[in-house]
Amino acid sequence: MRVLVVDDDPDLSMLMALVLSHQGGHAVDTAGDGVEALERLDDAEYDLVVLDWNMPRLDGLGLCAAIRSDQDRSDLPLLMVTALPDHARARASGIDQVLGKPFSNSALVDAVDGLLGRRACGR
Repeated sequence: MRVLVVDDDPDLSMLMALVLSHQGGHAVDTAGDGVEALERLDDAEYDLVVLDWNMPRLDGLGLCAAIRSDQDRSDLPLLMVTALPDHARARASGIDQVLGKPFSNSALVDAVDGLLGRRACGR
């Protein structure tokens, strides 16, 4: 499956990409913020987006709103990875699942695989 990781921390973004590709077997691209993520989404088809909450230019909730308002992408699974504690707000905004930072490699892979499994079953 193809996953887009969106985080303004290049080290964390690369770590998540490596974990999802090597341990999860996914093809992974990265973006540094929500604006870049929307550009990538226009250029390629993704099965899931892993996104941070706090990012410059367009944050995670703004990216979520843009994706959910796009008829062609409204059902794209979204996994938010954040250190912020307000997971209920993220879920109410349209995020499918929230994973708190710090997280283990296995928790990240399990969350992604769980959401992708749900999508394969029709959500």
